[in-house]
Amino acid sequence: MVGKVLAQYQITEKLGEGGMGVVWKARDTHLDRFVALKTLTAERLADPERKRRFVQEAKAASALNHPNIVHIYDIAEADGVQFIAMEYVAGRTLGEFIGRKGLRLNEVLKYAVQIADALARAHAAGIVHRDLKPSNLMVGDHGLVKVLDFGLAKLAETATGEFGQTATLRPPEGPSTEEGTIVGTAAYMSPEQAEGKKVDARSDIFSFGSVLYEMVTGRRAFQRDSKLSTLSAILKDDPKPVSSITPDVPRDLEKIISHCLRKDVERRFQHMADVKTLLDELKEESDSGKLTGIVAGATGRKSRLPWALAGTAVLLAALGIGLWLLRPTSHAAPKTVPLTSYTGRQGTPAFSPDGKQVAFAWNGEKEDNFDIYVKLVDAGTPLRLTSNPAPEYSPAWSPDARYIAFCRAVSGHAEIWMIPALGGAEQKLGESAGCGLSWSPDGKYLALADKNAPREPYSIFLLSVETGEKRKLTSPPNESVGDLIPQFSPDGKTIAFVRVFSSAPTNDVYVLPFNTDGRPGGEPRRLTHDERSIFGLDWTADSRRIVYSSGQAGNKNLLTIPVSGGAPERLAVTGENATALSISRSGSRLVYQRSVFDTNIWRIPGPNSSDKKSAPSRFIASTQPDVEPQFSPDGTKIVFTSARSGSYEVWVCDREGRNPVQLTSFNGPELGSPRWSPDSHWIAFDSGKAGNSDIYVIRAEGGQPRRLTSGPSNNVRPGWSQNGRWIYFGSNRSGDWQIWKQPAQGGTAVQVTKTEGAREAFESLDGGFVYYAKYHALGIWKVPVSGGEETQVLDRGGEGFWALTGQGICFFDFSGSAGAAALKFHNFATGKVTLLREFSKDTPIDTSGTALTVSSDGRWILYTQYDQSGSNLMLVENYR
Repeated sequence: MVGKVLAQYQITEKLGEGGMGVVWKARDTHLDRFVALKTLTAERLADPERKRRFVQEAKAASALNHPNIVHIYDIAEADGVQFIAMEYVAGRTLGEFIGRKGLRLNEVLKYAVQIADALARAHAAGIVHRDLKPSNLMVGDHGLVKVLDFGLAKLAETATGEFGQTATLRPPEGPSTEEGTIVGTAAYMSPEQAEGKKVDARSDIFSFGSVLYEMVTGRRAFQRDSKLSTLSAILKDDPKPVSSITPDVPRDLEKIISHCLRKDVERRFQHMADVKTLLDELKEESDSGKLTGIVAGATGRKSRLPWALAGTAVLLAALGIGLWLLRPTSHAAPKTVPLTSYTGRQGTPAFSPDGKQVAFAWNGEKEDNFDIYVKLVDAGTPLRLTSNPAPEYSPAWSPDARYIAFCRAVSGHAEIWMIPALGGAEQKLGESAGCGLSWSPDGKYLALADKNAPREPYSIFLLSVETGEKRKLTSPPNESVGDLIPQFSPDGKTIAFVRVFSSAPTNDVYVLPFNTDGRPGGEPRRLTHDERSIFGLDWTADSRRIVYSSGQAGNKNLLTIPVSGGAPERLAVTGENATALSISRSGSRLVYQRSVFDTNIWRIPGPNSSDKKSAPSRFIASTQPDVEPQFSPDGTKIVFTSARSGSYEVWVCDREGRNPVQLTSFNGPELGSPRWSPDSHWIAFDSGKAGNSDIYVIRAEGGQPRRLTSGPSNNVRPGWSQNGRWIYFGSNRSGDWQIWKQPAQGGTAVQVTKTEGAREAFESLDGGFVYYAKYHALGIWKVPVSGGEETQVLDRGGEGFWALTGQGICFFDFSGSAGAAALKFHNFATGKVTLLREFSKDTPIDTSGTALTVSSDGRWILYTQYDQSGSNLMLVENYR
């Protein structure tokens, strides 16, 4: 097989072999990266029902996006070979790391926390591994664990284990029954697996306990001389106590292992997230040097001072009993429950100083306007504090709990107001171009985001509550969007904030020392290097760590990082889609905004369709956002941006929306605005992979993307010239947004427009004009390709809401009653605007940028809309 090419994968070497098939290292010739190919044996796929279930589960597993789970790229067949393409991990299996005496304690906890986190994520998605064992756990060169073969064990419903035997306790009734067949590797099976019963996530917990046992002791928990005797031991015998093999194992770790290995599934841990939380706590104690083990017995060696030692022993025993009686009670396990479950959207939560109330913004039962509300954590209906028709958000409690400050959006800027926490007269404190409020612990200042001039980046300012005076604290680079979301530490010595590096956000957390005189105590220090969007942050009660929301698309998680620096870790107590957050000053409670949304691509008849009244139909969809569609000029394909692989990437499908193929694999930085070349052979797009946003070009059939632009500016939303020689794009390299063009093969960029704000351009089919839209402005303008006067063509439409055709401009108009959308067409020949489609006010058009597109024959129009949208508040009790 070495040297053979399956689809776009060229096999380079053999990595391993098992009952499922052979694993090969291969090079993806489209994306120029190494992958692991698992070629599956024909007998595994002979049963069509088994193959169907396998493919279904592998597809589900491929949707898992987690740093400790090997990602499945593709399931395909080529030259009669069925294979799975997955992420290639350079490293060794955990089994190769475990020696005869096991691993060191810090290694056990380091690896175990990662494995437990991966399993918790999979279980939350309804996926059970079924074959967890050391050989299915890869340890990378930097200690990152990757769990292999999620979803693959289901294929082996009559499983060949490590002894090369097929084990079935009773014959299956009919083809491939769920119950009655053993699945997994004998030494790591759960009792219910060994009996051939139907398994759930708790079976993985037992297997995890077996792996953990081996990591600590160097021995298998249920190893016997044969497979049958091993299965019998799993069903009947308890393994030797861990402490009898490794005497210095911490008592709490031994308890976790024993609890995982309980044979009664109802008495075992019920959720892997609980196991991960306990391991996290042990790891924190171990890292701080506070974790102790079981005291070994006496050696029997005689002492010269037996009576003195005996007296000392009595004293120590008495002291030990006293300390035991005075010990703090163990913390209850964290529990996550909804704090709000109202209609509409609830967000930007803030705990009161005593942690008993939460202030938040809610657009109300009628979903008509955001106002500030306060709710008791334990009971009651929320109290509405404000009723102004302008939207209000970002509440912040004063340290004495008497007042709540908040932001009110008015005419393109924010006003800062304060209101008594029980309701009453409002007091205006000031204004800001941004917002995001945090009250200093001494009650003197509010930290917020603002700017002194429209073209400046946002900076962190202090607003004096008493005088209204503002003082600038940070000076971000001019090419950045700026500094946002400030948050005072509980001790008042530091301000954390988010610095946004580009318009296609690549954000990081910074910390700024702060003096009691209201001035910076030094320069900002960068904490994170995530290259992802950040949506909110807060401090732990001891001012030693920061918790922040990071991610993109529909996948946003809470992470924590020490203020002293280090690697961020994900919080297991929260689910996905966690954004704005607040931590109580006692540290025992955390509240976060859980946002749920999904955008999909819809299709309606175009201006040249013979049936313009056909209802809209969902055309390209997944459980993650699918946006920014563009028909290819030759009419055969559609390019779009999707987060279905875990991060926004460029995808291509056929003209019927089928057979999607992922072209890029940037895995993190924001990416979008894909545009076809006139010959349909190339695609340009923008990405923040290099720090700032730049234009990239990739072949339509895949390959290595080529970066076209560079430098400190941001370059976005490309468009091709009709001869294919130039690529237009918006750039702020001149100080404001203008349209520039650059040779498609690379070269010097040329400025096209002079009107401030120009950012998205397309060249007319006759090559005579460049039509463009402005950033955050309604209307479409045009300028001759050769240069000249810039004139406005339309006062409607805008960036992302228009499409240029040979006959005119198709655009969205949101000026109707109650913001209802209308799709219209401006005809170049007649100058008239006609209505193509009027949507109801309840149609959730994606107003963040729908990337409208019309097929070259004018028969179809694609746009995006929200098929799911909302948010509520989630409360974590016993958070520490």
